[in-house]
Amino acid sequence: MFFFLASKTQPLAGHPLLPAYWRWVTGLVSGRSFHSLVSTEQTGLDRVNTPESLWPQLVPAIGRTAALLGIALLLVIVFGVAVGAAGALWRGSAADALLRVTTYLAWATPAFLLGLIVQELVNSVGSGHGLGPFPIAGWPGSCPAGIGVNHGTISPCAAAGSGLTYVVNVLRYLTLPAVTLALGFIGLHGRYLRSQLVETLGEPFITTARAKGLAERKVVMRHALRASLATFTGVLLADFGMVFGAALAVDWIFKLNGLGTLLLLQFPSVDHPAPIDTYLLEVLLIITAALVLCASILSEIAVRWLDPRLREQP
Repeated sequence: MFFFLASKTQPLAGHPLLPAYWRWVTGLVSGRSFHSLVSTEQTGLDRVNTPESLWPQLVPAIGRTAALLGIALLLVIVFGVAVGAAGALWRGSAADALLRVTTYLAWATPAFLLGLIVQELVNSVGSGHGLGPFPIAGWPGSCPAGIGVNHGTISPCAAAGSGLTYVVNVLRYLTLPAVTLALGFIGLHGRYLRSQLVETLGEPFITTARAKGLAERKVVMRHALRASLATFTGVLLADFGMVFGAALAVDWIFKLNGLGTLLLLQFPSVDHPAPIDTYLLEVLLIITAALVLCASILSEIAVRWLDPRLREQP
């Protein structure tokens, strides 16, 4: 990845790629690799003047993407469990079939397309500014309209505010993007949970619970759901890479100026002809890899903690 990007970056033109890569690796320890490559004056491969730190760009972008992911994952957990439990409780009925078809459609629609569809629906039902208190795009204090169906600038743009007001504004601006991001994964993981619940309902301990006279709703919610949560949680955390990738697309569509916007703006286009900042792209890749790795580790820990059978193993 670095070799390809470096060959497309103007400041590295004429320099051997292997020494450039080694310079970047050694710069991770000294912190030199966390400075912009494009914005500096490079007079030689080993000498860079007036470096500009990447952290002022990265920290706000990381915070915005983290907030989007946090709200979206909360929605996936709440509504995914509800959809999965309802499907298992109503299994074989018309309501179950409708839920399954809806979840299949939600998961089959790419995140960027869902974003454009949501913006179009909001623009039709509400206005070009948003739907009620929920803006169609932007971030508190920065209100560009979405791409595609909504060009231009939202005006007037409300101030970001401070303290609790700022928190409320952030929640307002993140509502539509978070719902968009969560829709597909609610369908996917609700379907996973339903399948696991149906399988669990055939276990001997479920037969015992039914023999005690418990209603089917209590059997599903108290016994089968508890036993199936380990699989649901483990799969959700294991799929964090997909959720993160979709979040980058949603971030760009809704102009949140998070990691997705920061990433796509590094590639030359008609609207953004600047050269690629290889160092910034490498940092973004490291952040992505670290997040996916942490999610994988958390997945193993969560499954072992939630599943009593695994906790009993030495």
